[in-house]
Amino acid sequence: MDPALVKLALGGLTVLGVIGLFFGIGLALAAHKFAVEINPKIEEVKETLAGAQ
Repeated sequence: MDPALVKLALGGLTVLGVIGLFFGIGLALAAHKFAVEINPKIEEVKETLAGAQ
């Protein structure tokens, strides 16, 4: 195989990996910032209503 093609392929994989890492970190930070707290009373009501049928 031509060394130039191998170098080009590795460079492309590196760029895609860095982009994926960047967006992954961004999504993790956004999920942390916009997290919604769940009221425990809502879960209790849902459990109670599920057995009422």
